[in-house]
Amino acid sequence: MNRTYEYRGYAIRVGVEANGTIPLERPEIKRPRYAAVVSIAPNGERAFPSPLKIESAAGLPFSSDIDALMGGYSAARRLIDEQLAETAA
Repeated sequence: MNRTYEYRGYAIRVGVEANGTIPLERPEIKRPRYAAVVSIAPNGERAFPSPLKIESAAGLPFSSDIDALMGGYSAARRLIDEQLAETAA
């Protein structure tokens, strides 16, 4: 699953990949683990820099592809907001 979002003059590309499994309380049952792969570039630029891999939010691994997608998007927005706040100061 891949998505591209626009946010405050930047393009955010978020992909999701499965990364093995997370053992549950019963070792015979395992749940897939997901990671968000995020790239951020100013609008209008063709090339995206090296992506960031985000495997958890608030210390917990992503339990679904949708959680990873939205977690990656949220992290990218925070990075953009921090960068814009630094340049404004």
